[in-house]
Amino acid sequence: MASTKRQPRPQRRAAPQHYPVPRYPGELAPRGERLPAQAPMPPAAPRSHARPRVRAHAWDAGVFFSVVLLLCIGLIALFSASYTNAMFYHGSATHFITRQGMWAGIGLIAMIVISKIPYKVYARFQQPIMWVSLILLVLVITPLGTASKGAQRWLFGFQPSELAKIAVIICFASWVARDPKSVRSIRTMIRPYGLLLVAYIGLLAMEPHTSAMMIICGIGVIILIAGGMRLWYFGPIIVLGAATLTGFYFAFEHVQERFAVWLNPFANLREEGWQGAMSQIAIGSGGLFGLGLGQGRQKHLYLPEPQNDFIFSSWCEEMGLIGALIVIALFAYLIYRGFRVARAAPDKFSCLLATGITAKLAVQTLMNLFVVTGIIPVTGASLPFFSYGGTALLMQLGEMGILLNISRYMRVDMRQAE
Repeated sequence: MASTKRQPRPQRRAAPQHYPVPRYPGELAPRGERLPAQAPMPPAAPRSHARPRVRAHAWDAGVFFSVVLLLCIGLIALFSASYTNAMFYHGSATHFITRQGMWAGIGLIAMIVISKIPYKVYARFQQPIMWVSLILLVLVITPLGTASKGAQRWLFGFQPSELAKIAVIICFASWVARDPKSVRSIRTMIRPYGLLLVAYIGLLAMEPHTSAMMIICGIGVIILIAGGMRLWYFGPIIVLGAATLTGFYFAFEHVQERFAVWLNPFANLREEGWQGAMSQIAIGSGGLFGLGLGQGRQKHLYLPEPQNDFIFSSWCEEMGLIGALIVIALFAYLIYRGFRVARAAPDKFSCLLATGITAKLAVQTLMNLFVVTGIIPVTGASLPFFSYGGTALLMQLGEMGILLNISRYMRVDMRQAE
């Protein structure tokens, strides 16, 4: 028997309606008028999920391993160059290396910790960092400061000039990133950039600390150039720099003595020329392969401060031209990696911050190498990661930590372009 239930009828598909195409936005077609239908829309392209990656990833291995390698070689060079002075003046051959090794360990831990701190934090605290550095420089020239060999540069064992260098880097990078047009005009460059440099130079001149003044000025100019400063501004800067140098020459007697010693260090061997002359003798004695590690002669109370400003001279004497070129190549590679990090930085502030840190390393390294080889007068610039000095080493490793943090945010396309 057939079923009496009524089967549901299939629904008809609605005929496609052709909506009129308006002649201008907002127009409606008259009732009953049929306009040509729009052409069917092409299928939407698949949405790309590739967006600029700014998530933190692994730091730049080239920067990390070159810093560690330079630090290890620096500790070896320091012990070899300093054990004679340490035994003679302090009664222990390990006096300098023990303290430097302790600061190196603390500095490495600080570098790793700082590499985890986002670099944007420093832009928020640029004002406190600047004021603290200025206050400490003022306290140095008070009775609280400690004087040594005609210069008052220490405050309770700490050199505030090291903090002033990183303060200039952070402040200049933050100001340029916040207002890029400020470096395109002389008026806006005088304030705040020029005023801050004048404040630092004035306070450092009272110590006096010539090398710190030159390094800070070099850092500031390089950051301004990277930020977009007009190149023809170099004219006034060079004139101002020459005028300042001339003023220092006539105002400070120690500057005149250093220029005279620089021109002919062997003319006054018993006094001011002793450092430059012994440094050149040590470098020349090394030859191609050197006298051997620990076999140097000038460090035996001939070369002043072999563990500090003239440590590279002692290294050249013991390791020769080959050893000197290896160290120079390591510094050059670290500087290259630093500028590469700056180029691939995710924003303007991080780019300028990495540029300033790398520029400081480059300027200070070149100044030390030029001093020990007699290219420029003796200024007291130390060699990064080599020269004895706890606070300086700690600040240098801290700056490398900031550079490593910036490298964790490098653009992916630059990281893959090896």
